[in-house]
Amino acid sequence: MFLPEGSLIILNSAMTMIRRLMFVGVLITCLSVAMAADTGGTHHRPLMKYTETVVTKDAHKVSFEMVLLPGGSFLMGSPLTEQGRAEHEGPQHEVQINPFYLCTTETTMELFLAYYYETYTAKKTMDCAGLDAMTGPTPIYGELTMGYTMKHPAFAMTWHNAVTFCKWLSKKTGKEYRLPTEAEWEYAARAGTNHIYGFGDDPNQLKNFSWYEDNSDFQPHEVATKNPNPWGFYDMLGNVQEWVNDVYSPTAYEKQIKKDPTSGKVYVARGGYYDSTPAEVRCAARAFEEHWWRMNDPQLPKSKWWLPEMDFIGFRLARSVETGSKEKSEKLKFTSSKNGEYVFDTGVLRGKLRRNGKSMGLSSAVHIPSGVRLDGFMGIFTPYRIFTTNKRYGSAAFDWLSTSKLLPDGAVQVTWPEEKDRPFEMVAIYCWRASSILELEITVKPRKDLSKFEVFLASYFNKTFPSSCVYVDRNPQAKDKPGFLMAEKAFGDWQIFPRNGDVVPVIQDGRWQKEPHPVEWAIMPDMQMPIGFRRSTEMDPTVILMAPKDDCFAIATPHRGEPHYSLYLSLFGCDLKAGQTVKAHSRLIVTTDISDEEILGLYQKYMEDIVVKACK
Repeated sequence: MFLPEGSLIILNSAMTMIRRLMFVGVLITCLSVAMAADTGGTHHRPLMKYTETVVTKDAHKVSFEMVLLPGGSFLMGSPLTEQGRAEHEGPQHEVQINPFYLCTTETTMELFLAYYYETYTAKKTMDCAGLDAMTGPTPIYGELTMGYTMKHPAFAMTWHNAVTFCKWLSKKTGKEYRLPTEAEWEYAARAGTNHIYGFGDDPNQLKNFSWYEDNSDFQPHEVATKNPNPWGFYDMLGNVQEWVNDVYSPTAYEKQIKKDPTSGKVYVARGGYYDSTPAEVRCAARAFEEHWWRMNDPQLPKSKWWLPEMDFIGFRLARSVETGSKEKSEKLKFTSSKNGEYVFDTGVLRGKLRRNGKSMGLSSAVHIPSGVRLDGFMGIFTPYRIFTTNKRYGSAAFDWLSTSKLLPDGAVQVTWPEEKDRPFEMVAIYCWRASSILELEITVKPRKDLSKFEVFLASYFNKTFPSSCVYVDRNPQAKDKPGFLMAEKAFGDWQIFPRNGDVVPVIQDGRWQKEPHPVEWAIMPDMQMPIGFRRSTEMDPTVILMAPKDDCFAIATPHRGEPHYSLYLSLFGCDLKAGQTVKAHSRLIVTTDISDEEILGLYQKYMEDIVVKACK
């Protein structure tokens, strides 16, 4: 903020003043869709993450991590019996939450300063990264960080400043970052529990999870230096309070307001801060901007950007899941043809499913814009070899008798009934998600227990797709960093990329030595995520195969130039109980002119789609 020359901002003895962290030009250099440990009660699968990396004016990279929370319902507020409860925390009411992302930490100084340095100096001329000019905060008096590190939380900004930061970041990244709603914040803080503090009810355990009055030395601390809550979020309680998007109302819960209010003058802050009592850092505790927060601001009128001595208020980033809508088109449907075939023409892809009624997946598949034929001699997305421990069921699933039917939504369902020597029923549903995206869901219902069941899903491509690439966690072609590794002959004629070392015994249990055509797999580096692709040498169409990590335990391929031109997903890889129904999913995408980073972005979107579908 602007101050008369020589004037000072007096800091409270328990406070330090603001730092403004921001960053400038933004690139997503890594979409590490990793998995976070989930010990909360409501989500049984690990929570998906991605890392956003941005580059500042001085070429410094700043990263932060976002966790995808599946939607659900929870009981918001506190019961009448909760110690320390305030009247505006009730009545308790059920709130439905849509899937959303939340940052694992409070926004750091490092992150916030990049925005500040870019926007406060270039109010009317800022056009870097091709963005429209935007007004940033007024300059602040004094040293920016006030002695704190870049890993401390950014603080002392108004709600307006935090929201403007989110708008700036959204323009930089192309993703809609925002503040969480009050309900979203409490949902994440409770982490699937009804506990007072998320991790439990014992205030004596706060010291392990929170910076508050008993252990903070009356100052904020670097983020992520205490234990995370069960969903992997640090400093949800204590350290600094966090702005949320809601306008404060003392009667909001009485009216059961579940969306952001659209009018009002003061906003809600959640989580308590370093000088808070145990009662003030409860998951249900609510705070809001009070008149005294602005009293030490010498500006008249008071700044809409800064709260000069309020070193206890910061914020955490959220982002909605872009659900999108399935293309509404008759083109995204299969059509019955003769001989048990189903034809398709999406405008991007044209061909047949079940040519001559045989279960060989997509055949005669052509990429319409380039005219390039995709399929090879045995089709794409074909359930092929089926195994359990040291056992192979017949030659191949495409030789088994099967029935098929067209579903009302234009998908095709293929059913392989149980047989005497095949103690399970298998069902595959092929469904167009978009003009270039085909999804496959395989359901298995066993009659008896099956050990380490596997469906080997085969895709055979045209000879113009000579090379396979798989996304591995340590790529020897790129200094052992995560990346796409090309299957070269030097690695072996037949190569398999396991999910981790635990599944290697499944691959080597004898199943692949069964006739006909036994295979000896060269064990390759672990895959980081189940993503593989083949790129054509003509007109550059690229075919990408992917699956959720829990559904796919290995990806297999021959070396570059080997005439099968194939890419395989090993699905399931788990023990099945008699009468149990299990499903595995996979997705095929055909595209052009795509980078490795963009392929990772498509995988992230796939994981979002799965979460959204599961919550419906």
